[in-house]
Amino acid sequence: MNIVRIIFVALVVLVIQVTAIHRIGVAGCTPDLMVILLVSLVLERGPVLAVIIGFLLGFLQDLGNASFLGMNVLAKSILAYGVSRVGGGLLPENVLYKGFIIFAACLVNDIIVLPVATSFSPGDMFVSFFRFSLLSALYSALLGVIIYALLGLLPRRAVRSGGGY
Repeated sequence: MNIVRIIFVALVVLVIQVTAIHRIGVAGCTPDLMVILLVSLVLERGPVLAVIIGFLLGFLQDLGNASFLGMNVLAKSILAYGVSRVGGGLLPENVLYKGFIIFAACLVNDIIVLPVATSFSPGDMFVSFFRFSLLSALYSALLGVIIYALLGLLPRRAVRSGGGY
């Protein structure tokens, strides 16, 4: 995927995340489309490029919420590095494996962001994690599995041995 497509998809995902995703919330929890996009972009990339992608996606997400400026950059950079190191070589073509990676990435993202979002209150962190983070991570994983399954149904272009399509 070239850089223009990645930027366009990231902007579209951000707009959907900010404007429309709250309408499909379940019990106050919504899927995190940016984590799904992050996992799909960095799963089979090297750690350096993955961290750059994570940084840029986190920065884009931070532009929408200036009160916690930098938290999404930190969280997405750490997630990108972890996903690229752990997730790339095992079962990258298995849809359920990708769903598990999304679930784990959402939980790690919330573990990084929750202390600052709850003003380091242990009780609030505990309640928020078990009330919202687990359900949101499960919801994101299920949505990611559905998206990957649908993308798997699309026809792929065959590459000839000479390099053409």
